[in-house]
Order: sequence, then structure tokens, then C-alpha cells
Amino acid sequence: MSKRPIVAEDFMKLKYLGDPQISPDGKKIVFTVKTVDSEKNRYLSHLWLADVESGEVRPFTFGEVSDASPRWSPDGRRIAFLRTKEKRTQIWIIPADGGEAFQLTKLDEGSFSSLAWSPDGQKLAFAFRPTHPDWTQDAIKKREETKRSNPPRVITRMNYRLDGFGFLDMRQHIWVCDALTGHAQQITNGDYDDHDLAWSPDGKSIAFVSNRSADPDDRPYIDQDIWVVSATGGALRRLPAPIGTKHSLSWYRDQIAYLASDDREDPWVPRHTRLWVVAADGRSDARCLTLSLDRTLGHTTLTDTQEAFTGGSLPLWSADGQKLFFLVSDQGNTHCYSVTLDGRAPTALTHGALNVVSASADASARRFALLISQPTRPAEVFLGSLDGAALSLRPLTQLNEAFLSEVQISEPEEVWFSSQDGTKLQGWLLKPPHFDPKKKYPLLLYVHGGPHAQYGNAFFHEFQYHAARGYIVFYTNPRGSTGREERFASAIRGDWGNLDFQDVMAAADYAAALPYVDPQRMAIAGGSYGGYMTNWVVGHTDRFKCAITDRSVVNLLSDFGTCDFPGTIDGYWAGDAWERIEPRWNQSPLKYVKNIKTPLLIIHSEGDLRCPIEQAEQLFIALKRLKREVVFVRYPRETSHGLSRSGPPDLRLDRLQRIADWLDQHL
Repeated sequence: MSKRPIVAEDFMKLKYLGDPQISPDGKKIVFTVKTVDSEKNRYLSHLWLADVESGEVRPFTFGEVSDASPRWSPDGRRIAFLRTKEKRTQIWIIPADGGEAFQLTKLDEGSFSSLAWSPDGQKLAFAFRPTHPDWTQDAIKKREETKRSNPPRVITRMNYRLDGFGFLDMRQHIWVCDALTGHAQQITNGDYDDHDLAWSPDGKSIAFVSNRSADPDDRPYIDQDIWVVSATGGALRRLPAPIGTKHSLSWYRDQIAYLASDDREDPWVPRHTRLWVVAADGRSDARCLTLSLDRTLGHTTLTDTQEAFTGGSLPLWSADGQKLFFLVSDQGNTHCYSVTLDGRAPTALTHGALNVVSASADASARRFALLISQPTRPAEVFLGSLDGAALSLRPLTQLNEAFLSEVQISEPEEVWFSSQDGTKLQGWLLKPPHFDPKKKYPLLLYVHGGPHAQYGNAFFHEFQYHAARGYIVFYTNPRGSTGREERFASAIRGDWGNLDFQDVMAAADYAAALPYVDPQRMAIAGGSYGGYMTNWVVGHTDRFKCAITDRSVVNLLSDFGTCDFPGTIDGYWAGDAWERIEPRWNQSPLKYVKNIKTPLLIIHSEGDLRCPIEQAEQLFIALKRLKREVVFVRYPRETSHGLSRSGPPDLRLDRLQRIADWLDQHL
């Protein structure tokens, strides 16, 4: 049977796997599977179970729910997870050998994270942020019934909202609940946010991350510390660790491993995330174990088949506590590494063109559950068996195999080329399935967001879709990207539109010189920072026939106070937004809007808090006043910055079709 081309609707047929957790005995793996219910225009997520020995893979939970964050009890007999049902989330438990899941907690409406069992299996700890009483579903429904208006929000903090979440009206704290009764107790308090918890091995204490400085909103991600509190609450104890962002705590005996960035100046400063350990008793300073590894830790590869910046997973301890396992972003890939406690010679355990999205280990740390995405395959669950200095990989799931067997998939070709100053750059060319080297094809150049992220060897439906429609799709990692040396990522700090622009244009030059590319039919597109760079490019060259700017940055002055990450004075950018405005204004695409002659499609979401829609509004009105060809597609408030990855299915489809129509119209 001949295979068909990929179409826009195909993202609704994919199964999106996530969060594989291997049982303590290494015999089973529980993971999540998200699917699209196209009839009701929604996502559903359930737990699935894979038997390592028999290879059996089966669904484990059912219903019109979204299940997430499965966690094995220490004895492997129960699985705790978060279930969202009718827009309310609680902790549920299901027996590992089957049976009916039951709701454990009955807390007020709110959001949960960092779910973790106590070592004895008698309690569960989690971070919880309650919904403000004015904005619970019941309160909103009551106002609607009585025809009352929504109340005002009184804002006194800088960090009062977050894209994809909304308003942070209430603080997030650490809670502990009984694993049998569900009785829950809040063990931290105060006008602070607490997150990323880890139990002590004896179950008596909990470590967590929090900014408890005099002004937590001034530098919310920088002045973070690791704190320890009794599992029943009480006084806090701070551990000595360098300033900077911290997350992903993992406690073994008398030491806590964690991931951190030395970003003391600004959370946007592209400093590598590294692996650290600190004594749990606080009697010695933290030590960095990956100083010799000039790569950032975690999974930073962007794709539309996973949420952006998932991070990867916790550092994983070996059974004897002499080694740690972690993920590293490297030239478009994410690999599993190990390092000994002396920090010598971090070692790659996986190799090749793939992205390890997340990982967990059994009690022996000899078997691993890995979620792996490949260039021609969406992420699936693999078993990793530690064999000396390598992980031997065996696929356990093939949930997207039926889909892949019916569609034509293009294999990306990795290329390296030089920028104007000789810097070597990495990219991938995706050709149409029935590519004819004698033909001339139109080309679509994509610029990724971040900017401190990377494109790479992961399945990308949108790219495959445009290739199937007869386009050469070219996606690259210009300076500012992760996956390379720290100086490569930091080269554009406070200097957007310079070296990165040179690199993007070098990619255009490289593509135009290919014998099968029509240099007169080239387009550029990008989202977030990629949208910024698209705006910058068309404001500085007429090279492209058309452009698509998605959830973009246009004016760095107004972005200072409207982004959900409030701007800092003399941080990533020099100056401020009211007096010393030149650095930000000179790097704002809006300053050069009069130069834009390229037909531009603007895509933006009203619910975007990362790059608020006022950015798109400024660009659109300026171009209309200048009588330029521009179309503004404005998606409703129920969408956010992540529309292309997790937005309502019908609007994701609409977006893809509008991009395709724009390209066809002009190319």
C-alpha cells in the first residue's frame, strides 16, 4: 500500500507520550499518553503500563480525564498520580496490579506539582497553589447566575502572572498528605513560592527551593535557595549554595544533588545549567560536578510534539551513591550522561541522532525508563540497561507505529555551514518525500524561539507538513542557541539582531546556493524570539518573498513591563525602559518598521503572557499606516504562548492552514 503525504490534521492522530517512570524493581514502566479528542476539541491523558519482561503495553486508566505525574510507591504496589476531572485537579492512587483508582485528596481548587512519596510509602508531599476564592469555578458560576461583574484584581507584586497558567494570586507552598486517608497539611507558609521538593532518606525532612529574600519579586529566579523543613512543618534551614536558579532536587543519604545556573545578573543570561551536590546538613558548601562539560544540562530541544523547555528529569543517583545520571543538550541532541562525585570526565551513555526527553531509574539504577524522540519518530518509551559505560536501548512502545506506517516521512539531512566570520553553524534540511534533485523548490527557513534553546533531532509535525506540501524546510541553530559552548549561547546577550542576524542570513545564503532551491522563492518564519528575528530580518533585508511572525517580540521597551518575566535594569539588556532606552530601542524591530516591504503574516494569541499581544498590535498598525501588505491573525484568550504545541486542537489546525495558504499565495 502506498503511503500518503502528511497533512495538517495529522497532529490529531499522534499519541503524545510523557513522563516514563520505572518501578522500583525495574519490571514495569508507567507513563502518560495524551491524545486529541477531535469531536469534542480537547485533549485527554491517561496512564499506560509497559511490562519490561513480556513487552506487553496497555492502557491503565480511562475516562474523560487528564492524568499526569505518575509516581510509584517505594514498595511498587501503588501508583500516585494527578487527575484533572471537570477542570479540578486532585491526587489519586491506583493499585499497581490493577483495580479501581480512588481520589486521595480533597483540597480546594488549585494546581499541584512535585508529587513525591515518602521513603516509607506512608505519605505524599507536593507543592500546591490554591485558586483565589474570587476565581474558583464555583465563584465564577455564581456571579454568572446573579449577573454580577467579575471583581478587580489588586496587584502589588511584579511577578503576578505566568504564561500558560494565568494570575498568581496565591502563593505556592509545600504540603504533606497521608497516603491512606488523604488528610493534608501545609508545612511551609509565608509570602513566598516553594517548589521542587525532595524527601530525606529517613522521611523526617523535606528539601525544597524558594526565594525567601527581602524582596523575592526583585530577582525571583536568581535569589533562590535550598531549604530544609521537618515533614511536619516548623523552622526552616537554608543550605549553603551559590546564588542562581535552582531546581530538580534529588536527596541521597547525606547529600542533595540539584541542577542550577549561575545567573546572578539576570535569569535570561544564558549560563549553562550544571549539576551540583550539597551536604544535607549544611556543613560544607555546594560543589559543581560538571564544570568540565561545556554544555547545558537538561532537554532544550524544541518541537511541536512536546511542551517547550520540559527540562528533562531529576538527577538520578547510582545505588551506591558514587555516581549521578543526568541529561545533556548537545548539538541538536539530548543524551544521558553520568559523572562520579569527583566531577571527573562526565561520560555520555547514549549516542546518535536522538533526544532523550526524560528518564527515571529503578532502585538498582541499572535499568532506566527513557522517553526518546527521533527525527522521523515521535517520542516513545525505551528501556535502557546499564552496560559498562553505555546504556543499551530497547524500544518498549510503538504507539505511533500505525500512523507512521501510512504516511510519508522525510528524513532530515544534517548540514554544517559557515557564518560571515567563519563560525560553524548547524542546521537540518527537510526535503519533500518524493524529492527530485533536478527540480527547483521553494524554501522555508525557520528560526527557533528562546532564543536560548535548540532545534534538533526530534520529530516536528509542522516541518514534516510543509515538506510534504513541496517545500524545502531549513531549520538551524544560530548563535544564542543551546547545545554548544556557553560562549556560543551568550554571544548575543543584550545584542540581538547582530551576530544572530548574520547567522540567519548565512543560512539563507547557504540555502540559496543549493542547486535544488529557487532563491527567488524563499520565506522566513519563527515564533517568540524566532518571531523577533523574523521581524528583524524583514526590517533589514528584502531577501525573502514573504514572512510569518508568530507570538513575536516587536518592541523591547514595552516588553519590559508587559512580559510575564518583568524586565530588569542593566540585566540582560543595558539600560531601562524609561530613561536609558537606547539599547532596547535600537534592538527593537519596531524601530525599523518603515523598512519592511516583505508581505508579513502576523500570528498572535490574546492569552499570550510571555509576548503579550500588544507586541503584534504595534507591528500591525505601523505596517497598515505604511500601506504595507500585512495580515493579522488574532487568536482568542483561551490560547497562550504555546498555541502551536498545546492550544485548542481546532485553532492549532487553523494556524497551520493559514500559514500554508500564506506560503502558497506568495511562493
